[in-house]
Amino acid sequence: MRLMYAFFIVSLVSIISADIFLRTPRLPAKLPPVVVPVAKPHEETEIKAATPEDPGPTATVVSPLTVLTKTSADTPAPAAAPPAISRADHVAGTALPGPNHFLHGQFTVTNSSEFAFSVPPHVVNPVLRGGFRAFAKSSLDSTSPTPANVDMVLMNDRQFADFTHGRPCDATFDADSSSNQTVNYAMPPTHDQEERYHLVFQRTGTAGAIVVKADFTVSFQ
Repeated sequence: MRLMYAFFIVSLVSIISADIFLRTPRLPAKLPPVVVPVAKPHEETEIKAATPEDPGPTATVVSPLTVLTKTSADTPAPAAAPPAISRADHVAGTALPGPNHFLHGQFTVTNSSEFAFSVPPHVVNPVLRGGFRAFAKSSLDSTSPTPANVDMVLMNDRQFADFTHGRPCDATFDADSSSNQTVNYAMPPTHDQEERYHLVFQRTGTAGAIVVKADFTVSFQ
């Protein structure tokens, strides 16, 4: 009986020992050595004093205003759209001749008398200035000549062509029938070509020839 009891005890201890052995984690027989990196000692930078032979690097101080100004200057401005150009924009910008004193003297009008002049291109404000006095030719020998009325008309080439061919025509400027007239007329501007004009004196219903004393100048501005 005792022998069986002893055998039971030994078997139980063996079982418990085996279970403990199986539950215990196993470590490797030999662990590899751990290598710890060694930090290099910090090398201090040697600071050298500036000398005339070695002044060292030059520092440039840039202010915020300088940066903004340079950025604005380097940025190209958007190109503006070109303005529309009309014929009137070509008026001006050229050297103009002096005043043209194209009529100064006395002449006789039996039907009509014409005096031509031209306005050069690119004239903004041509001006016709002058005046005339008209008398009956038969009365010039008297101490008091008799005034006589004449028509004065300013025409361009087209209008004058209609006038000379007896066609209905208009006029650039006309003065009332008179024996004494002063004129200060701002003419139309010219563009890329000159404009030719005709100053015409025409006798009215007065019988006989008429003597006209006239003085006219066209100026260019």
